[in-house]
Amino acid sequence: MADLSERIKGWVLNYVGEGPLFLVDIQVSPGLKRNQVTILIDTKEGVTIDECALLSRKLSFVMEEESWIEGAYNLEVSSPGVDAPLKYDWQFEKNLGRKVKVWRKKLESLEGELKGFKDNEVEILPEKTVKHRVIQAKETVKIPMLEIDKVKVQVSF
Repeated sequence: MADLSERIKGWVLNYVGEGPLFLVDIQVSPGLKRNQVTILIDTKEGVTIDECALLSRKLSFVMEEESWIEGAYNLEVSSPGVDAPLKYDWQFEKNLGRKVKVWRKKLESLEGELKGFKDNEVEILPEKTVKHRVIQAKETVKIPMLEIDKVKVQVSF
């Protein structure tokens, strides 16, 4: 499966080139009846269904023509979704001004507005909720990526 994953990754990276599409993740998992191939792509503006469908059709054609996978498989091409962690510089830039939660490796997690991402540091304006009121800090906090486990956008309703 690792070889298949690398082959798919190489093809997708060649397909997306220098943008506007970006490869976020590839997962290849064996199943009882079918293998599952999941590809997550995104753009700075947000990926469309048409972009996902086009990549899916082209990749499916190549996988079948060149016999990359034996037997039945499911191919899913989609955006990472709102609950996926931010991994790449462009994802942080895309989400500036949004509320995020930062899980740190050794310290407690922080929530707040994403103010910046530069030199492998996440800058947030922390906030806490006390008795149903949101209290925002006066100064931003810079956290090196080496100290971060994951960062996720927090959706508010």
